[in-house]
Amino acid sequence: MLTNKQGFILMEVISSVLILSICSVAVLFAVTTSTYQLAGSMQRLKAIELAHGKLDEIMGLEFETITSVPKTDCPASFGEYQYAVDVQYDVENNKFLKNINVTVYFTEPVSGLEKSITIAGARAKR
Repeated sequence: MLTNKQGFILMEVISSVLILSICSVAVLFAVTTSTYQLAGSMQRLKAIELAHGKLDEIMGLEFETITSVPKTDCPASFGEYQYAVDVQYDVENNKFLKNINVTVYFTEPVSGLEKSITIAGARAKR
């Protein structure tokens, strides 16, 4: 036979479990969201590093050999990334300065949309 005190304790336990469940769902949602954002940030950081590396590689080439490159897959270790190089002569310093844009493309994990990072540089004829 339940007394009023035992019924009250049962209601406290049930309400505590309900409150803990609601809090757990909120914390789980926050952790999941931050995990997706972290994955996206890491992917953008890797794309920036790839673009800087490709720009450094191009800057080391002879002036005459620097040309545009269409959208190309990165090496196998960076399989999910692609890059393109756009090279144009500077209008004011025709034939003595090339403007170089390196764009790295990647697919965002959450939305599945293609994103890109572009880094610009210039190389003068020596």
